[in-house]
Amino acid sequence: MNPFRQTVAALLFGAAVSAAFAAESLFDFSVSDGGWKSTAKRDVVKRSAEYPAEGKQGLLFCGPEWKGGPSVWPAFETRSLPVKEWSRYDRLAVPVYNDSAAEMVFNIFISDSKKPLRQGAHFAHMLSPYSSKQLVLPLKQAFAGKGVDPADISVIHCYTENPESAMRFFLGGFTLLEPGDSVPELPGSYRQKILRRQAAVLAPRLKQLEAEAAAFDFRSLSPDAARRVRERVDAQLARFRSGEANDLLLSVKNGTLPDWSSIRSLVPAMSGFEALRETVSTAPGYEDVLLGCATPMEKVLPRVPVFRPLPETIAIEAARNEKEAAQLIVMPLGKERKKIGVRLTAFTGPAGTLPGSALSAVPVGFVETAFVPRSGSEYVGFWPDPLLAFLDTVDVGADEAQPFWIKADIPAGQPAGVYSGKAEITIGGKTAFSVPVSVRVRDFALPNRPMLPLAVTFWPNDGLMPKCNPEFDPEARKSPASPVHAWKKHKKAWRDMLAGYGLMIDSLYEYGDWAPEFELLAELDREGKLGMFSLGYYHPASENPADNYGMQSTIDRIRPRYEKAKRLGILKHAYLYGCDESTADKFPAAERAAAILKKEFPDVPLFTTAYDDSFGTDGRLGSIDWFCPLTPQFNEKQAAAARKAGKQVWWYICLAPRRPYANNFIESSGIETRLLTGAMSAKYRPDGFLYYQTSLWNNTAPVTAGPYTDWIAQSFPGYNGDGNWTYPGPDGTPLGSIRLENFRDGLEDYAYVKLLEQRLAAAKQAGRNPQWQREAEAALAVPAALVGSLTEYTRDPQKVYAWRSRLADLIEAAPVK
Repeated sequence: MNPFRQTVAALLFGAAVSAAFAAESLFDFSVSDGGWKSTAKRDVVKRSAEYPAEGKQGLLFCGPEWKGGPSVWPAFETRSLPVKEWSRYDRLAVPVYNDSAAEMVFNIFISDSKKPLRQGAHFAHMLSPYSSKQLVLPLKQAFAGKGVDPADISVIHCYTENPESAMRFFLGGFTLLEPGDSVPELPGSYRQKILRRQAAVLAPRLKQLEAEAAAFDFRSLSPDAARRVRERVDAQLARFRSGEANDLLLSVKNGTLPDWSSIRSLVPAMSGFEALRETVSTAPGYEDVLLGCATPMEKVLPRVPVFRPLPETIAIEAARNEKEAAQLIVMPLGKERKKIGVRLTAFTGPAGTLPGSALSAVPVGFVETAFVPRSGSEYVGFWPDPLLAFLDTVDVGADEAQPFWIKADIPAGQPAGVYSGKAEITIGGKTAFSVPVSVRVRDFALPNRPMLPLAVTFWPNDGLMPKCNPEFDPEARKSPASPVHAWKKHKKAWRDMLAGYGLMIDSLYEYGDWAPEFELLAELDREGKLGMFSLGYYHPASENPADNYGMQSTIDRIRPRYEKAKRLGILKHAYLYGCDESTADKFPAAERAAAILKKEFPDVPLFTTAYDDSFGTDGRLGSIDWFCPLTPQFNEKQAAAARKAGKQVWWYICLAPRRPYANNFIESSGIETRLLTGAMSAKYRPDGFLYYQTSLWNNTAPVTAGPYTDWIAQSFPGYNGDGNWTYPGPDGTPLGSIRLENFRDGLEDYAYVKLLEQRLAAAKQAGRNPQWQREAEAALAVPAALVGSLTEYTRDPQKVYAWRSRLADLIEAAPVK
């Protein structure tokens, strides 16, 4: 929503005016606080005359900035409702103003006297910094969905999550509306106060941008290019001055401004390419096409792109049996270009030739986000993610950036050395540019499977479709052509694609018709690629000793899988997962279930994400072997104690944690994901990584065109890409993603660390080269400049590459191989 030009008619009227309608104003904050109380001592809720949306006073909720560590949920609530009978009302209107420097989510729970608060109706809205929003909550639909009795409303509970700046929320009132009621206006003074506040906040930021614009150096650009960039600069400044730029408010706290960042990168990219144009051009007529590059850890937005100047040579470096990539950006200026593609020549060097199968170049596809997710974002629109391996060329619009993913997949037996070739950019079937590319193959090999154990689900299912896709068609979902069914025709292709990322067709949960794919698991075992896999899910046991405390059906379901895994010789890779995110009140039942299963299947680890911060050491869940907290709850000291007791402690992400913690949403930077499974795992040493689902597919048709796809980015209510790291291509064939690439690249970085540790141990045992040993020990200590903590880490890909190259140098120089 535009914070400067919010429609006044969308805001509430005062209590005196609302009487002209059939509306019911619940509180008059000019008279009392309505019984609202904060739920934590550090936070304050009180009446305030600063920004009254009606009358002379509103309600202010304020508290300190969250400094990291365990998550917090600042909250305030009232149980002193003057009206409890809400049956005739269909909406609740609440004007909210976020007078804070950070974007924040504002949540409201409403419940009756019998239903627990957090099982009541829930509403969530993102509020930009220093912006107001008129919340109109649809009551009837929400109450019906949660079984809340509208005739017995007893509590309104409001909260936010991990405030990234000092928190100040102003609420103007709570007004119940009947069907047909209009939402009346507020006095203009309310909006004017907010506009004045926004102008004061933005004045220094605008001055900074104007100074930066004045310093842009266009001298190295052609007159036409300089004119084009100046026009973009002037248009953006005019937009900022007019107050139309919601993202300018966002940038006050985090400094990120997508449109401006795009201009800032465009000037050096154009300047740098003009210096190289003659060396890479193969034909005239393409003077309006700009080339650039990006690392795999950077996401290049197509319409507000940020990328680097094209280097003389795009350099890729990888070990044997490793995959590594670079992005080549093609951007037509001023007019659309048809059928743009990238073709790779042969790559040769002193050591020989890279096989053609080791190199690929595919267009990056885009999915469109439609809202600011609960995880936060500075940009809403098309984001890069799917890798469109089924397309050779794409049409690219004027002033739009198109990344091509150039990947080297080094064979396990490839001789070390540098291999050189070209990336030929074709436009309309003709070669327009020829860009040098080099691949350096390191003199060591990575193992066939990740050295960080994984428990990750890939099993498409129907679960969240109705909530995420407003065009959900149950009948279309049943069609064999629907992605959730079509993929099964290509299980072998999916097995191969997932194995390339260290993953398998597997499930933590028993979705639909899921069962272990023993044939595919056995093939992976023969290839040395089999990781951990699930034998099934277990629930907490009952209190009734009959039927083995309700566990007999679970035992009977798992027994044949257990026996088959044993016959195939792969039981050592199996685990049983259960009691997902169980709270302490469920621990007795979870422990009872685990004890029964441990007796039945003593050689299979029992795994859980139950919220036991002792990780099994306090005896409440003593029969469980592996524990898995969210990354913010991972405690190194407690994990060490648990390991002494024979436990393992993994970690996981899902809808949480949110920024500044690393995650893998559509809007997350690629470097977050790579660091999470790479340098962060090397620093904190979880025993493994768990993720609940990679195939929440909310489309009834696969991806068949690009680069702009019609894929629904919202995979989980309020989130984009969570639980969906893969895409079904034509006929359900497999497509990877930028997020999967960075996930795997991090695992490979972690493997560098483990390989160096192995060589260091061998050198120590042999008493060889003490100087190398000291250097290796220093390199294995993950530098704070790379990862200072789980919330403080670099955003610079070059720091990742420098760390990785240092590890590789030491592996190659090891005195004992």
